[in-house]
Parts: sequence; structure tokens; C-alpha cells
Amino acid sequence: MKPSSISLPFSLALLVTATTIAYAQTNPPNGHYEAGGSACVVAKKLGNSMAIQWATGEPSVAEAIDKAKQELNNQGYEFVFPQSNSNFRHGWMVIIKTRYRTYTGRERTSYGCGFDQLTVEAAEQRALSNLRSYSWGWKPSLGYEVIEKNQY
Repeated sequence: MKPSSISLPFSLALLVTATTIAYAQTNPPNGHYEAGGSACVVAKKLGNSMAIQWATGEPSVAEAIDKAKQELNNQGYEFVFPQSNSNFRHGWMVIIKTRYRTYTGRERTSYGCGFDQLTVEAAEQRALSNLRSYSWGWKPSLGYEVIEKNQY
């Protein structure tokens, strides 16, 4: 079998999975949809998270990302990246932070950001999932702190 014949089905499966996850994270379970925009943006340097900024209740996700990026740029951070977003007009946002040592002994700071339309607990679970997806070396036993919890 040629390598390309394996990679196409695998790539399509990844695309479907990523699209399904993104849809599930941004659409409310009751089917009711009101467009809005919220986002978390992280400043990074050499793989370490330096700072986080967020914007909630904006007219669109793009505007929330731009607002949060601009805040970090104004603070002097050059390398800023969107990490999480939501198009819920109203809901809960939770931001978590952890500091730990990697398996190579490097000190690392990481953030997680989660949004949920219905509960703060669900937003925190999404923040944990977000943290794990960006910080593969982090384990729940290393702990975290909630640094922001807002209803918007």
C-alpha cells in the first residue's frame, strides 16, 4: 500500500473529528443560537505561556480575538496566539493557570480557558481540556488554580 493511500483517509478522519469537536464546543445543546464573541489569547515565548488576556461579550469571535491580542500587544508581548473562543452571546468563562516542571526539568507556565453557555462547572471542565491540549506534559496531579471565573 502506498503511504498516500493511508494518509488521505486518516486526514479526512482527523478533519471530521476536529470539526465535530469544534461544533460541539461552540453550539448550545438546546439548539438555540445567539451569535456573540468571546476569546482567550496567550502570549508565548519558547513554548512557555507568559500571559493571558480575554474578551467576552463582543459582537463576534474575530472582534474578541482582536481585542485580546491588542491588549497583549499593548503590554509589550509580540507573540500572541488565540487559544480558545466561543460564539455564545452569554455564558460562563473560566481561566486556569498551572506552573510545573517538564520531564526535562524546565519550569513551565500554562493556561487553560473554557466557555460554557449553561454552567461554570462545565466551563471549568472545558478549561481543563484546553490546558491539556496545549500542555501535553501537564497532568492533573500537578494541580492548577482558577484565576478568573466570569459570567457574561
